[in-house]
Amino acid sequence: MAGVRRVIRCAGITLMLGALSSAVAMAGTTTERPSSILIFPKIIYDANHDTFIQVSNTNNSMVHAHCFYVNAAGICRLRPSEACRTDDDCSLNGPCDPQWQEVDFDIWLTKQQPTHWAAGFGRFTSPLDPACDRNKGVYDCDGAGIDPGRIPPVGDPFYGELKCIEVDASGAPLSGNHLKGEVTIVTAAGDASKYNAIGLLGEPVTNDGNTVLCLGGEGRDECPSGAEYEGCAETLIVDHFAERADSPFFGPTSQVRTEVTLVPCAEDFETQVPTKVVVQFEITNEFEQPFSTSTTVDCWGNFLLDDINLIFDVSRLGARVVQTRMRPARGAKSGIVGVIEEYHTLGDLGAHAAFNLHEQGERASTDLIVIPEGP
Repeated sequence: MAGVRRVIRCAGITLMLGALSSAVAMAGTTTERPSSILIFPKIIYDANHDTFIQVSNTNNSMVHAHCFYVNAAGICRLRPSEACRTDDDCSLNGPCDPQWQEVDFDIWLTKQQPTHWAAGFGRFTSPLDPACDRNKGVYDCDGAGIDPGRIPPVGDPFYGELKCIEVDASGAPLSGNHLKGEVTIVTAAGDASKYNAIGLLGEPVTNDGNTVLCLGGEGRDECPSGAEYEGCAETLIVDHFAERADSPFFGPTSQVRTEVTLVPCAEDFETQVPTKVVVQFEITNEFEQPFSTSTTVDCWGNFLLDDINLIFDVSRLGARVVQTRMRPARGAKSGIVGVIEEYHTLGDLGAHAAFNLHEQGERASTDLIVIPEGP
């Protein structure tokens, strides 16, 4: 029964925050419609987590995709054999130097086919895969269904993102708008949180199928035909609890922590040079008092809010629920996408939920995703 209660509480968290969120204008990205680029901002694999990834083909014919994992896990500078996520993991052996390891792979899906895999296990091709038996647990289903091609396991540990781009049979980018995706992050204790992949719709007329993918904006020299895909949002918006506010589900002695994961829209998979973006945060409490801060996202950023700045603490904000607007600083080289994961705890009890962010507007500048030449 304890597991059932945790699931119900997670669902309650999601529904409540959805009700609190303000209505905003539509942006170019989507979490509901089939798209040509899927971005999974938060993929985690370590001793306490694994991530299950699902990609579906909504078309009535075969669809191909070229995918890129980017691992932001690092090594401690003074002890290179020791993996780390933050400087705190290294203690006196720091700092933690991210390695930015990239791994790419291809998948192909028959008509209307969904496929799935666990990040830590990957997926191997085998005609002898057994049918899924849900009574034996989620890992028993890991190889079920039609194999989409070999998918490598991620590194151990893995803290990073996944991007999948729809391509034709030759590997050229294609604005087919046939892909949807979902992610479920599972803890060793069996708790789960889920979010939808962020999709970028393709523009069939202007997509020239080369290795430079042009996202939104008014164009640039690398994009002679204009935008080939819808652009990323100008602003990300979320209503959330202030850090260390008490949880309405666990009572006055509990607390809530919020973790935000942000990924630049622009990415160069050819040179593997990380994209760096300064992100500005504008916070408004329920009394309409404004606060602000900023941080830098270097290829992949994953932060508890009060690690960004103590201004997010309930004692500073003077309110339990606030709204935060996130946007790239003026002149930034890239837009951002992201997800939120919220943790409610009371002693050893806990519940958590991941959810997508609301978006407003579309960037005026064009962001580029550069992929390597095909074989």
